[in-house]
Amino acid sequence: MSLTSPILSRRSAEIAARFGAKAEVYETHADLQDGVAGHLASMLPDLEAPRVLELGCGTGLLSRRLVARYPDGEFLLTDAAPEMIRACQRNLNGSGANLSFAVMDAAAPAAYETLDLVVTSMMLHWLGDPVASLERLRRRLAPGGVLLFATLGPDCFAEWRSVLAAEGLRSGTPNLPQIPGVVEEEHLTPDKDSLSFLRRMKAVGGLQPRDGYEALTAGELRRAIRTTNLLFGGRVTWHIVYGRLERS
Repeated sequence: MSLTSPILSRRSAEIAARFGAKAEVYETHADLQDGVAGHLASMLPDLEAPRVLELGCGTGLLSRRLVARYPDGEFLLTDAAPEMIRACQRNLNGSGANLSFAVMDAAAPAAYETLDLVVTSMMLHWLGDPVASLERLRRRLAPGGVLLFATLGPDCFAEWRSVLAAEGLRSGTPNLPQIPGVVEEEHLTPDKDSLSFLRRMKAVGGLQPRDGYEALTAGELRRAIRTTNLLFGGRVTWHIVYGRLERS
């Protein structure tokens, strides 16, 4: 299988490069993402031999759970970063599952057959229009098919964003719209302080700002960290939403 990259949008290419650069060490720092993948896997429907598409498979945190749940399934595992795909391949080596891999831009996925299951974990928030993307994917479902997702919710990083606004500082966090089909949500505070939060984001490649963002200076960043620690004890909350959509 060739892992030649398709034509990506500028933003998708930048995000893929950031995550690809962290592929070898990603799982060392991805305990939060692993927990989200585990919770999403608990929502998987009962299917006999489904045709499954995963978008943003990364190193395979969710993929491993998919192949364990559906031993007779047929899987197409995709990511925009070839390095992530290679890591996923290595992690699933010897699974015996019916696997295919493809480098794919989730913002403009290639044509594929109708699917019994589409899954994506912690990827939708990187897309320019996640709501429209979900609708396109939902239309690809076979009768009785299911689309499951986990992504950042609109309340994510509320403390950090409020500090930046109060201090008159620029925010690079993505705009997080209300997503249709949400059935569960959770609020997590995995980091002891705001500096640990930023280090976590950097370690997994998650510091790609939204378009047009001008990075904070070192002094501005230190000010934001101090204020977050003062007002919120350094706490920065992750808002995770889990959703399910079916074909109309």
